[in-house]
Amino acid sequence: MIPPTNSPSTHADIDDSSADAIGTAMGLLADQQRRTLLRYLERADGTATLSEVAEAIATETRNPDPGAISDLAGAPSRDVREARISLHHLHIPKLVAAGAIDYDSETETLTLRDAGRRLLDRQEAVCGPLR
Repeated sequence: MIPPTNSPSTHADIDDSSADAIGTAMGLLADQQRRTLLRYLERADGTATLSEVAEAIATETRNPDPGAISDLAGAPSRDVREARISLHHLHIPKLVAAGAIDYDSETETLTLRDAGRRLLDRQEAVCGPLR
């Protein structure tokens, strides 16, 4: 279940420099699917559908090297379905609770918030430029 975004108890303050806030930010960024989701939204001008993000995650998981040559386009539907389920039940609720994204369950639309952009900035500060 996706927590309501207007509930004050769901928002973690990931912007300050306290150990808890840094731990929360690093915990959110520790998962490859969450990082891919945030990067995808940033590159898509802040908005995308759950299906688009699931396809991107399944494709990246299948072939993480963008320079690799493959004669197969896209990812198998089973991989897309697994990514979609994982996003819906695990990753989206965590990012919504942290205030990094908004999710409209009726339209299945994800929207990157300023806190999500700041998470990406933190990751870039630690790991270097994102690909």
